[in-house]
Amino acid sequence: MFLGHTVCAGSRSAVSHAPSAFAYEKLTLENAVFDELYATAQPIGDFDGTIPENWTFDTYLHASFSGNLYGGNVNFTEDLVEAIRIKRRTQKDAQFQTIYEKPIYENEDFAIELLDYLEPAGPVEYAYVPVISGGESNYIITSVTSAFEGYFLCEKDRSFHLFLDAAYSQTLNYDPVSVKPLGRKYPVMVINGDAGYLSGEMECLFLPFSEEDADTSQSLSYRELVYEMLTDRKPKILKDSEGNLLLVSLSGKISEADRQYLYHQGQGFSYVRSRFSWTETGDAYDIGDLYDNGLIDTDLDRR
Repeated sequence: MFLGHTVCAGSRSAVSHAPSAFAYEKLTLENAVFDELYATAQPIGDFDGTIPENWTFDTYLHASFSGNLYGGNVNFTEDLVEAIRIKRRTQKDAQFQTIYEKPIYENEDFAIELLDYLEPAGPVEYAYVPVISGGESNYIITSVTSAFEGYFLCEKDRSFHLFLDAAYSQTLNYDPVSVKPLGRKYPVMVINGDAGYLSGEMECLFLPFSEEDADTSQSLSYRELVYEMLTDRKPKILKDSEGNLLLVSLSGKISEADRQYLYHQGQGFSYVRSRFSWTETGDAYDIGDLYDNGLIDTDLDRR
């Protein structure tokens, strides 16, 4: 308002023509002193100079110039949004699936840093989704391409890179049972359950890496850390650079072979190739299986 008049038409408008129907993309205030700025998508019929204090979904900005240039609706959003959900969609997913949910209590809660160790190689979409009154608001979507070399053995909050002298084998288990009925020449094959799970072996040299090179001084402690992780009775995610993603459990002994004492950059270390057997125990793309095995904290999209 300027000297009791508005600039957007109306009975007390400072201009006589109707406002433009074109969309406004930029607003500039200059060469004057302004007390307050308010912009809304809701038309105001007879403006009496009173600017609403409460934000609505039609409010674009409201700057009171109280020692700053803030004009956003952070406080309004904090009061309105109950939680933020992070959703993921891979090439094998028909729709987005929730992998993380965070309640909102204060402004700082909107900042989320999530490292997804369970994503497969290839294109992946993520969605940042506010939850308002129990329902999901508009999706804010970003796309990434996951790329890496070799294999990774992953838990929810950490992963181990398997790529030094790595060897991988797998078997598709069909497991039919042969039954010979009385009076028949040929047997009948019986298959119980949904057949077709994978099992296999993984062999690798376990060494920790810094940004530049392998840390051979920690070869034993790192190998013991991996063994402890493998034998904690919890399923893992085994993934490779081709896009395969498996939910597996250790299914056999851990063996060591090809023990040699070598020198790297003037320091000796034990070269040990470790081998373990694994069996597929669930669907790595199923939210229910991931939740039941402690790999994510929410099962909102359980099928």
